[in-house]
Amino acid sequence: MKKIKQLGLTVTMALTLVLSSCSSDSSSGGGGFSGPGTGTFIKAKVAGSNFLSEGQFAVGTYSNGSLVLTGSSTTGNNIGIQVYAISGALTVGTYDMSANQGNEVVGNLQYTGVNLNTLAVTPFSSVNCENATGTLEITFIDATKIEGTFSFVGKEVKEDETCNGSTKSITNGSFRLEL
Repeated sequence: MKKIKQLGLTVTMALTLVLSSCSSDSSSGGGGFSGPGTGTFIKAKVAGSNFLSEGQFAVGTYSNGSLVLTGSSTTGNNIGIQVYAISGALTVGTYDMSANQGNEVVGNLQYTGVNLNTLAVTPFSSVNCENATGTLEITFIDATKIEGTFSFVGKEVKEDETCNGSTKSITNGSFRLEL
């Protein structure tokens, strides 16, 4: 019995050492949970719950200053990032994605929730409604990839385009688009 306890303690100590020595990929941004080390992805906290889209579920393009990136979860929920540089090129920096955007870029951050029981779709946008806010920061850009972070409070956009619905808070968002 003593040998079994010692073996268990040894295994526990070894696992603790291995796990504590692993480092996370700091380029994959925040979010409070790990994202992939490579590849295109979007991750965030949506109303406190983890959202991760990667592999074939995360697709996008960047051309002539326009970044469009969409990520879907296995439950059908979706986060979309759209940024269009008026000057023709995006650069490292922070951009306002709310209704009060500046002259550098226009864009939108959007979360679309899907109820699998009723198949109802509910979009929440950072730009279409009063009290919707959003920030996108591009932290790295070159010929091979674009990385950054984002957060927003999306306002529900109803079918008749009124904004009298609820809000959804998306925090600790990060993304990578491999070109």
